[in-house]
Amino acid sequence: MSIPPVEVVVLGSGTPRPDPGRGGSALAVVAGRDWLLVDCGRAATQRAIDAGLDLTALVAVALTHHHSDHVSDLATLATTRWTAGATSPLVVIAPEGPTSRFASRCLDAYGDQAFYAQSTEAAGPRPRLAVQAFEPTPTVTAVYEGGAWRLASVLVDHHPVTPAVGYLVERDGCRVAVSGDTAVGDGMRALARDVDVLVHETLHPARVPADLLAWNAGADAVGALAAAASPATLVLTHLLPAPTDPAHERSYLDEVRRGGYQGPTVVASDLVRIPVRSRPA
Repeated sequence: MSIPPVEVVVLGSGTPRPDPGRGGSALAVVAGRDWLLVDCGRAATQRAIDAGLDLTALVAVALTHHHSDHVSDLATLATTRWTAGATSPLVVIAPEGPTSRFASRCLDAYGDQAFYAQSTEAAGPRPRLAVQAFEPTPTVTAVYEGGAWRLASVLVDHHPVTPAVGYLVERDGCRVAVSGDTAVGDGMRALARDVDVLVHETLHPARVPADLLAWNAGADAVGALAAAASPATLVLTHLLPAPTDPAHERSYLDEVRRGGYQGPTVVASDLVRIPVRSRPA
């Protein structure tokens, strides 16, 4: 039996700032038909459909923190997945606190039974969530295992928003680290070490107010992190300001190189796909 290839699909590469070409934070790790989603910002559901992903094959959604650009599409995703015929609750992995509470309540406002009649009888009378909350820790800790998927988490520094976490997604020997929003810190250094793909939020240090860099990562700092952690591929996302032309994209790469990372680097856009190839053991 052949092992399906694993790939990263960026469903949303934007920030809270409105941008017609960039959705809120959302990242799919895909293995054949199955996929796992990290964060679920605006437009995540539509981008997943655009990417050809089967909503009924979504294994779980892992949320990094409760900022709206990371969670605002969760109710839409759960409802659309249910309308597509999913018969099981949507599993949501979230740190205990505001994020898990939001996930538990996000469907409460929906009560239109005529709308719920759109799905199949097998799917049940309404969409459902199965929220699995965990206590975040400063060390990399396993938080979910389902089928061939494994998920670990670590606390990251996005103060004053707490808790905020990053995730390590593992499937078939492939390892993908996802930062969520954070300044570079010890948590991400541990999470990102020798992964196949590191996906990290990135601000342009010369084009944002300095105070934002206290709780977010500049591209030069991400470059230094990657130089130390040695991922096979680095993906820059949650880009602020969003690149508007090739020169602007290159300036992000220049900052990463200035930080010390010389390896393959992708400046993300919505729906970009990155193959994941596990390293030899």
